[in-house]
Amino acid sequence: MKRIMYFAVASLALILSSCKGKTESHNETKPRNIVLESFTYDIIGEDISSDTLAIPGGKYVRFIGQGVLPQDIGDTEILHLRDTLMKMAHIEITTDGKPMPEMPDSMLSTSLDPVDTEACGEDFSNLTTTLVTPRVVVWENKRESYACGAAHGNQSTAFINFSMLDGKIIEYQDLFKENYQKQLTRLVRNKLKDSSYQLLVSIDSIQLPKEFAITSNGILFSYDPYEIAPYSEGTVSIELETGEIIDILSNNGYFMLTGVMPQK
Repeated sequence: MKRIMYFAVASLALILSSCKGKTESHNETKPRNIVLESFTYDIIGEDISSDTLAIPGGKYVRFIGQGVLPQDIGDTEILHLRDTLMKMAHIEITTDGKPMPEMPDSMLSTSLDPVDTEACGEDFSNLTTTLVTPRVVVWENKRESYACGAAHGNQSTAFINFSMLDGKIIEYQDLFKENYQKQLTRLVRNKLKDSSYQLLVSIDSIQLPKEFAITSNGILFSYDPYEIAPYSEGTVSIELETGEIIDILSNNGYFMLTGVMPQK
């Protein structure tokens, strides 16, 4: 089996404000290193079920993937973060340290050369960091797949926002004041209304998406194909800048986005 894999370690020296309580006080700083390890794989999987299509390459799927995982973040426990990222990227690490794609129960990995093997199906996964600050690291996984015989492929986008302040995966409630949902939903709907996306559902029925990412400007909200729009629209994403959501950001959320504690 041809496997392409490397582990490159990148060390990013960050200055991180230490926190007290719910990060209300940020008077001390300390350096913190982030060590990342990269991975790639290129593997042919063989479908051993009886449903395999009798066409050239019908029983094969080519799995291609690449990305970066955290290896060390100072004194932060990263096991849960690594497990969550690998689940999001649909990969696993074998006991000998090799990355492998998650495959259906009906499929087995092979030793076939992916370059010389005709595979009707394909699955591509790309796990990257989109933002690294002293307070937040954001991972994005883009996945594209094609099932043999399908009319078109599928795509999905997922995010993990990780807090360097308390070593936890960030949820909506970590960024916003209590009872934020109604106003934030209205802001997202208004932004979608002003966009050029052709939607499948009415604006008033759209809820906050599961997937969001902190950016250098604010927060990005992402919907996969068919969630609110047809496949032809691709991933639907809109961004609210920090100034647009400042009224509903908690002090902790404002600090995570900007690095500045709001004045009382």
